[in-house]
Amino acid sequence: MRIEKDNITIRSAQAHDAKTLNAWWNDGRVMEHAGFPNGLGQPMEETLRQINENRNSINQRCMIEIDGTPVGELNYKIHSDKAAAFPGWKICETDYQNKGYGTKIILTLFEFLFTDEKINSLGKIERIVWDTTLENTRAQHVYESKIGATKTKVEENAWQDQLGVWRTAVHYEITRKQFYALHFPAVNKQQ
Repeated sequence: MRIEKDNITIRSAQAHDAKTLNAWWNDGRVMEHAGFPNGLGQPMEETLRQINENRNSINQRCMIEIDGTPVGELNYKIHSDKAAAFPGWKICETDYQNKGYGTKIILTLFEFLFTDEKINSLGKIERIVWDTTLENTRAQHVYESKIGATKTKVEENAWQDQLGVWRTAVHYEITRKQFYALHFPAVNKQQ
Protein backbone atom coordinates (compact mmCIF):
# COMPACT_ATOMS: atom_id res chain seq x y z
CA MET A 1 0.00 0.00 0.00
CA ARG A 2 1.28 3.45 -0.90
CA ILE A 3 -0.41 6.84 -0.82
CA GLU A 4 1.31 10.05 -1.88
CA LYS A 5 -0.25 13.48 -1.41
CA ASP A 6 1.75 16.68 -1.59
CA ASN A 7 4.87 16.02 0.53
CA ILE A 8 3.27 13.21 2.58
CA THR A 9 3.75 9.52 1.86
CA ILE A 10 1.96 6.71 3.68
CA ARG A 11 3.35 3.30 2.74
CA SER A 12 3.38 -0.25 4.01
CA ALA A 13 6.14 -0.86 6.53
CA GLN A 14 9.00 -3.05 5.32
CA ALA A 15 11.70 -5.01 7.14
CA HIS A 16 14.13 -2.10 6.75
CA ASP A 17 11.71 0.05 8.84
CA ALA A 18 12.03 -2.24 11.87
CA LYS A 19 14.92 -0.30 13.41
CA THR A 20 12.98 2.98 13.29
CA LEU A 21 9.71 1.47 14.55
CA ASN A 22 11.50 -0.40 17.32
CA ALA A 23 13.24 2.79 18.48
CA TRP A 24 9.92 4.68 18.55
CA TRP A 25 8.03 1.87 20.31
CA ASN A 26 10.70 1.56 23.00
CA ASP A 27 10.82 5.33 23.66
CA GLY A 28 8.55 6.27 26.57
CA ARG A 29 8.25 9.89 25.36
CA VAL A 30 6.83 8.67 22.05
CA MET A 31 4.60 6.00 23.58
CA GLU A 32 3.27 7.92 26.59
CA HIS A 33 -0.03 8.88 24.89
CA ALA A 34 -0.59 5.20 24.11
CA GLY A 35 -0.18 4.30 27.78
CA PHE A 36 3.44 3.15 27.72
CA PRO A 37 5.47 5.88 29.46
CA ASN A 38 8.37 3.43 29.80
CA GLY A 39 8.18 2.34 26.14
CA LEU A 40 7.24 -1.17 25.08
CA GLY A 41 10.58 -2.82 25.80
CA GLN A 42 10.01 -4.80 22.63
CA PRO A 43 12.78 -6.89 21.05
CA MET A 44 13.62 -6.30 17.40
CA GLU A 45 12.39 -9.79 16.48
CA GLU A 46 8.86 -8.92 17.64
CA THR A 47 8.89 -5.68 15.64
CA LEU A 48 9.91 -7.63 12.53
CA ARG A 49 7.15 -10.19 13.20
CA GLN A 50 4.54 -7.42 13.43
CA ILE A 51 5.72 -5.90 10.16
CA ASN A 52 5.67 -9.27 8.41
CA GLU A 53 2.24 -10.36 9.68
CA ASN A 54 0.53 -7.67 7.60
CA ARG A 55 2.69 -8.00 4.51
CA ASN A 56 0.00 -9.68 2.34
CA SER A 57 -3.00 -8.70 4.40
CA ILE A 58 -5.78 -6.18 3.88
CA ASN A 59 -4.80 -4.89 7.35
CA GLN A 60 -1.68 -2.77 7.27
CA ARG A 61 1.10 -1.31 9.41
CA CYS A 62 2.48 1.76 7.66
CA MET A 63 5.19 4.37 7.81
CA ILE A 64 4.40 8.07 7.49
CA GLU A 65 7.02 10.10 5.64
CA ILE A 66 7.21 13.84 5.09
CA ASP A 67 9.58 14.95 2.35
CA GLY A 68 11.02 11.41 2.40
CA THR A 69 11.79 11.43 6.15
CA PRO A 70 10.10 8.83 8.40
CA VAL A 71 8.14 10.84 10.99
CA GLY A 72 5.49 8.45 12.26
CA GLU A 73 3.43 5.34 11.85
CA LEU A 74 -0.13 4.23 11.35
CA ASN A 75 -2.06 1.02 11.09
CA TYR A 76 -5.56 -0.03 10.20
CA LYS A 77 -7.73 -3.10 10.46
CA ILE A 78 -10.69 -3.74 8.19
CA HIS A 79 -13.78 -5.46 9.51
CA SER A 80 -15.91 -5.99 6.41
CA ASP A 81 -18.62 -7.71 8.48
CA LYS A 82 -19.03 -4.40 10.35
CA ALA A 83 -18.49 -2.25 7.22
CA ALA A 84 -15.83 -0.43 9.23
CA ALA A 85 -12.15 0.43 9.37
CA PHE A 86 -10.29 0.78 12.66
CA PRO A 87 -7.12 2.90 12.28
CA GLY A 88 -4.54 4.34 14.63
CA TRP A 89 -1.74 6.83 13.97
CA LYS A 90 1.07 8.66 15.66
CA ILE A 91 3.54 11.34 14.60
CA CYS A 92 6.59 10.16 16.49
CA GLU A 93 9.12 12.84 15.61
CA THR A 94 8.44 15.92 17.76
CA ASP A 95 9.78 18.33 15.11
CA TYR A 96 6.77 17.37 12.95
CA GLN A 97 4.10 17.67 15.65
CA ASN A 98 1.81 20.70 15.95
CA LYS A 99 2.42 21.73 12.35
CA GLY A 100 -0.88 20.61 10.80
CA TYR A 101 0.47 17.36 9.38
CA GLY A 102 -1.79 15.21 11.57
CA THR A 103 -4.97 16.56 9.99
CA LYS A 104 -3.59 16.07 6.47
CA ILE A 105 -2.44 12.52 7.27
CA ILE A 106 -5.79 11.54 8.78
CA LEU A 107 -7.82 13.00 5.90
CA THR A 108 -5.55 11.30 3.35
CA LEU A 109 -5.90 7.97 5.14
CA PHE A 110 -9.68 8.28 5.44
CA GLU A 111 -10.08 9.11 1.75
CA PHE A 112 -8.00 6.02 0.93
CA LEU A 113 -10.04 3.77 3.24
CA PHE A 114 -13.33 4.95 1.75
CA THR A 115 -12.16 4.64 -1.88
CA ASP A 116 -9.61 1.83 -2.18
CA GLU A 117 -11.05 -0.83 -4.49
CA LYS A 118 -9.33 -3.78 -2.78
CA ILE A 119 -10.54 -2.79 0.68
CA ASN A 120 -14.07 -1.97 -0.46
CA SER A 121 -14.37 -5.11 -2.60
CA LEU A 122 -14.72 -7.07 0.65
CA GLY A 123 -17.64 -4.88 1.70
CA LYS A 124 -18.06 -1.15 1.36
CA ILE A 125 -16.52 0.74 4.28
CA GLU A 126 -19.31 2.90 5.71
CA ARG A 127 -17.56 4.20 8.84
CA ILE A 128 -14.16 4.66 10.41
CA VAL A 129 -13.83 4.18 14.17
CA TRP A 130 -10.94 5.04 16.52
CA ASP A 131 -10.19 6.26 20.02
CA THR A 132 -7.79 8.36 22.04
CA THR A 133 -7.14 9.03 25.69
CA LEU A 134 -9.06 11.67 27.62
CA GLU A 135 -5.79 13.51 28.32
CA ASN A 136 -5.04 13.89 24.61
CA THR A 137 -7.08 17.07 24.22
CA ARG A 138 -4.98 18.22 21.25
CA ALA A 139 -6.06 15.15 19.28
CA GLN A 140 -9.69 15.57 20.34
CA HIS A 141 -9.63 19.15 19.00
CA VAL A 142 -8.34 17.91 15.64
CA TYR A 143 -10.90 15.10 15.43
CA GLU A 144 -13.86 17.31 16.28
CA SER A 145 -12.91 20.68 14.73
CA LYS A 146 -10.82 19.73 11.71
CA ILE A 147 -11.91 16.19 10.79
CA GLY A 148 -15.59 16.59 11.74
CA ALA A 149 -15.77 13.30 13.63
CA THR A 150 -18.49 12.42 16.11
CA LYS A 151 -17.53 11.64 19.70
CA THR A 152 -19.54 8.46 20.31
CA LYS A 153 -18.55 7.52 23.85
CA VAL A 154 -16.35 8.40 26.80
CA GLU A 155 -15.37 5.16 28.53
CA GLU A 156 -14.06 5.81 32.04
CA ASN A 157 -11.48 3.41 33.44
CA ALA A 158 -11.32 1.61 30.10
CA TRP A 159 -7.84 0.19 30.65
CA GLN A 160 -4.77 0.39 32.84
CA ASP A 161 -1.57 1.83 31.49
CA GLN A 162 1.90 0.43 32.04
CA LEU A 163 2.15 2.09 35.46
CA GLY A 164 -1.22 0.76 36.62
CA VAL A 165 -3.03 4.08 36.15
CA TRP A 166 -6.60 3.74 34.92
CA ARG A 167 -7.15 5.56 31.62
CA THR A 168 -10.32 6.92 30.06
CA ALA A 169 -10.91 6.28 26.35
CA VAL A 170 -12.72 8.73 24.08
CA HIS A 171 -14.27 7.00 21.07
CA TYR A 172 -14.76 8.65 17.67
CA GLU A 173 -16.45 7.80 14.39
CA ILE A 174 -16.93 9.35 11.00
CA THR A 175 -19.28 7.91 8.42
CA ARG A 176 -18.72 7.87 4.71
CA LYS A 177 -21.60 10.34 4.32
CA GLN A 178 -20.18 12.74 6.95
CA PHE A 179 -16.69 12.57 5.47
CA TYR A 180 -17.79 13.40 1.94
CA ALA A 181 -20.24 16.11 3.05
CA LEU A 182 -17.50 17.87 5.02
CA HIS A 183 -14.43 17.36 2.86
CA PHE A 184 -15.69 16.65 -0.67
CA PRO A 185 -19.10 18.37 -0.95
CA ALA A 186 -19.18 18.18 -4.77
CA VAL A 187 -18.59 14.42 -4.67
CA ASN A 188 -21.17 14.02 -1.91
CA LYS A 189 -23.90 15.56 -4.13
CA GLN A 190 -23.14 12.96 -6.82
CA GLN A 191 -23.45 9.98 -4.47
